[in-house]
Amino acid sequence: MTYNKFVCYVLTFEAIVLNAGTGAICLFAPSFFVSQFSMEPMPLLALEFIRWYGVLLWVLAFLVLRILPQNDNRVLAPAVEALLFGDLIHLFAIYIFYQAIPLWSFAFTIMLFCTLALAIIRSIWVYKYHQKTL
Repeated sequence: MTYNKFVCYVLTFEAIVLNAGTGAICLFAPSFFVSQFSMEPMPLLALEFIRWYGVLLWVLAFLVLRILPQNDNRVLAPAVEALLFGDLIHLFAIYIFYQAIPLWSFAFTIMLFCTLALAIIRSIWVYKYHQKTL
């Protein structure tokens, strides 16, 4: 299997399981989503913002699932670069979150691992794409 094909499988998994799945939880059960990270009660307005986060995750899932079937790295490259940029911002947000709530919950650990893994996988793909070695 080529690295390009591997990344397409990873992106598909991310879109369906991580983004659409987490998006559904955020949209339909925001209190449950938050409870995976902290047992502190959340104000109603904050929970509504979590719903909006779920919407954005669905948009990301839709975008990736629309691009992948085209089998065109020229179309995929800007999306992977944008997702990598998002990974880097997400890592910064994880750092800020940990400063506020220094708790290594299962959800926090999984979130950190997935973000790091995706950032590494995407970085390699972007490097290979620009080196024309995919």
